Amino acid sequence: MEVIKPALSFLDHVINKTPFQIWAGQQHDQKHIYSNGSEIPLLPPFFSLCKPFKTYSINSQNGKTFLHFLYPEEFYICLCMFKENLILPDETLKQLHYYFYPLYSQELIQKRDREWKMVMEITRSINSSINTDEVLTNIVRNAIKVIPASDAGYLQLFDEERERLVIKAAVGFNEHINHFQPKSGESITGMTYLDGKTRIYHSRKEILASMSEEKITEENFQHIMASSDQHFLKGGICVAVSVGEKRIGVMMVHQFFTEGGLTNRDIDLLQGFADQAAIAIQNAALFSEIKNNFAVLTELSEQLTEKNALLNKRNQVHKTLTQISLENKGVKTIISELSKMIETPISFFDCTEDEFFCSHQSQLHLFHYEEIRKIIHPNHGPHNIEVHGTENGSYYLYPIHNGTAFLGCLIVAATNPLSKMDIVTIEQGGAILSLELVKKHTLTDIYYKKTHEYFTAIIKNTNPDSLYEHAKDLGLIPSSYLCVALFEIKTYPDLQLLEANIHRLVSFIKKGFPEHHLLIYGFHNKVNLLISTDHPATQAKITERLANLIRIWESKDGLEVSVGIGSTYKGIEYISRSYDEAEKALAYLANRSEQRIIHYENIGVNRLFIHQQPQEIERFLEETLAQLLSEKNHHELEHTLLTYIQLNKSAVETAKKLHIHINTLYKRLKRIEELLNVDFNNPEDNLKIQLACHLRSFVQA
Repeated sequence: MEVIKPALSFLDHVINKTPFQIWAGQQHDQKHIYSNGSEIPLLPPFFSLCKPFKTYSINSQNGKTFLHFLYPEEFYICLCMFKENLILPDETLKQLHYYFYPLYSQELIQKRDREWKMVMEITRSINSSINTDEVLTNIVRNAIKVIPASDAGYLQLFDEERERLVIKAAVGFNEHINHFQPKSGESITGMTYLDGKTRIYHSRKEILASMSEEKITEENFQHIMASSDQHFLKGGICVAVSVGEKRIGVMMVHQFFTEGGLTNRDIDLLQGFADQAAIAIQNAALFSEIKNNFAVLTELSEQLTEKNALLNKRNQVHKTLTQISLENKGVKTIISELSKMIETPISFFDCTEDEFFCSHQSQLHLFHYEEIRKIIHPNHGPHNIEVHGTENGSYYLYPIHNGTAFLGCLIVAATNPLSKMDIVTIEQGGAILSLELVKKHTLTDIYYKKTHEYFTAIIKNTNPDSLYEHAKDLGLIPSSYLCVALFEIKTYPDLQLLEANIHRLVSFIKKGFPEHHLLIYGFHNKVNLLISTDHPATQAKITERLANLIRIWESKDGLEVSVGIGSTYKGIEYISRSYDEAEKALAYLANRSEQRIIHYENIGVNRLFIHQQPQEIERFLEETLAQLLSEKNHHELEHTLLTYIQLNKSAVETAKKLHIHINTLYKRLKRIEELLNVDFNNPEDNLKIQLACHLRSFVQA
């Protein structure tokens, strides 16, 4: 395999001619990758029994030495060497972990492709079967397969007459699950149905606490506990099932055998299956309606024909667009195909990239990015708008969301009113585009994580040779002028929305520096930016441009972003210093609402107090200014002192600014000297008072 050639070459040097095998995968999905000088064993290594608490572990048994390397999402690579008690130094183990990283990336991407094919297979089954119960059960079963950390799952729909959620499909439970029927707002599923918010739990303690908080009845608690054949509930994910803007039920997966391992990506996958279930239920409703209408065929023949045409159109559109997605032809091809289907120009606004994809060139500059967000924000559902002064005038907007995150919007030039057939086509296109964008974001997240690991390795590296190699891996010129900037979005509980905004911010910054070599990626609520320049004088222009970008960003969205910028240094060996300065600059901005961006060099003397304990500063101020602040008119005296020091002890300017007579000022200053037991003409006293005044302003800011 090409991807492990460097690793095999390194192994040949390290273990000489010792036979070995390579395995890779997750706990329940191991795969044999390569053998050298040995037969394939009957069973793969037991990864689940060898969980390391760090990136690698080594142990010997039955005449073999096993090396286990841990990667993100509990992905393991096992090197089985047919020699017992083979000892390798830590540095060699670290290098092997690095050499196997491409294998991990390749296997993970292949796993993603298998998952998406399974999702698309469900889409096909929806179109090929009218047995709704069978389709829904298959959807739940495949959701469990695609989310390996889950062991069971069920889908509940809300019964309007009984005002309860009832089971429509369940996998991995016994008959007791059918008696679990919470009301809206009761327990985890009831609250998810009520507010539409996704919920994820990583332990038995979390999920039981949530059940208790949402006031589950004793009867329902007993049914859900008895439904799992004495298995211990260890975690789960619950998402809403919606048709358009209306919630119709919930879908949940449970963990019984493994605790933890559920990720935000699993949330996206489960939501995708929930959306497919909603389409299946819609299809079932259409089939049911057609069946009932046959009783009055004479009166409703035209209506039945239309319904049947809509259903066939839905199937045809789904099949065509699904094939395009499976072939990875991209968003532009999907938009072009949609335009052909409804014979109308269509544009798609990708919110994350702030980019338009247009079926016709004339649509390109019809709307601005800011207009789209202002239109969609108060109107989350599809709607028509009128645009005066344009050729078409009327447009149909179909927004695409993933949970609470706004992903983009289809814009259809509706010269004539859209038919039901056209709207069905657009809806199906929106569902496929949503899956396409989620897949794209997943791959981007993998790239961010890998880049963060490389970047962290550079910052912590003190070996010049190794440092230069890491820099080249990231496409950096080691001898150029480098500067680090850190962007921080205020964290909030909606992780889907935070992740979408981080993707958008990265794209926005890239477009702001088209002529510079950038290394940029998102991590949690921050964006790390490394700018490489050929001259230090470029620093001032970069800072100015970053400030302008932040103003534009906040005017568009209202999202507060703080930016700390480190100094520019020549040579990759100083990158850690610039990064440290950027972090300190961010810390300085933490309590300053009037500033959004600052360069470390502009912090000045305040850099001495960034990490100073607040208690120490308060104690110094209390010791220095206590007598002054105890006076009845201390506000007047304090304001006088601060103004006097701020104006460089100019009595004339101070009196003018305070609008008082200069003699009044002298009396106040005399009183201040008496209270504080200082002399403004004494250099030591003067320094002490100036420092106290500066810190007073620093703390108040």
